[in-house]
Amino acid sequence: MLNNHTQTRRRLLKIIGVAAIGAISGTTLVKLTKDNRLHRVTWKGIALGSQAEITIYHSDKREAENILKDSYKKLSKLENLFSLYKNNSQLSLLNKNGFIEKPHPDMIELFNLSEKYAKITNGAFDITVQPLWNVYSKAFNDNGKPPSEIEIEKALSLVDWKSISIDNNLISFKKPGMSSTLNGIAQGFITDKISENLINLGIDNTLVQLGEYRGIGDHPDGRPWRLLLSNPENTDSIGEIEFTNAAVATSAGLGTPFDLTGNYHHIFDPKNGHNPNKQLQASVLSKTATEADALATAFLVLDQQDSENIAKKLKVGFEIFDNNRNRKIITSI
Repeated sequence: MLNNHTQTRRRLLKIIGVAAIGAISGTTLVKLTKDNRLHRVTWKGIALGSQAEITIYHSDKREAENILKDSYKKLSKLENLFSLYKNNSQLSLLNKNGFIEKPHPDMIELFNLSEKYAKITNGAFDITVQPLWNVYSKAFNDNGKPPSEIEIEKALSLVDWKSISIDNNLISFKKPGMSSTLNGIAQGFITDKISENLINLGIDNTLVQLGEYRGIGDHPDGRPWRLLLSNPENTDSIGEIEFTNAAVATSAGLGTPFDLTGNYHHIFDPKNGHNPNKQLQASVLSKTATEADALATAFLVLDQQDSENIAKKLKVGFEIFDNNRNRKIITSI
């Protein structure tokens, strides 16, 4: 039995050439020129159930540590808004009560972005699929089997991104019993927020990994950021992704499976309530981690041609790891 609400999502991307160096106090030196060295300072931890990492290259070690401490505080505040696992988060209160008054501006922004990508993907990305997670999780916990069609249909009646009302004073569900998950977009959103804060503080040449990846500038060695793309089982490399001033997100059903087969997992088709298994993995390269995160989820649900059309329209890179275990780059930027 593999389903567990506190399970850490498997990492599908690994950093190449940037060694993990421990806690925030761990530093090393990266040589940029003959006379100029930068300290590399890294924070590592867990954010929204996934391994997280922020690496800063800075000439002043103490200032870098203070910046990372400030970043962690901001990360914690955002997590307290969006987490399903914190009882007093704004998302948990919304799911419990069906509404939340005076939502935080970041909560409003993220719900509006969720609506945007639901429209773009014709509902393939839908944050109201939480009732499906609940019924699948209960069924596998109770008897190790998927829920019945009757149970799926009942949960599916509560899945409808159009039934969320969003304004500055109130976010509410239009149907009793609805609930939302932001796990398909919040990690990207938090990655962007932390990245933007670092940019405002004058930080360049930084890689932020908070469930998804965003590179600020290029690598301090003067090359693009380079990530090793793993297969969904996280057992082998299938290639590399290079990028500068961009973000990468990867989604796979095996990221959080309900059972050992991998056929039942956390990705749901909002139209039928079942797990899509058209391909094993989807990766998106975009200007923002928010967009990459949402689209990587949606592209596992959509037919490949529909995903390609969206990727071309938005000018994002898109690739899949198909059921024949082949890496296919569909669009590139």
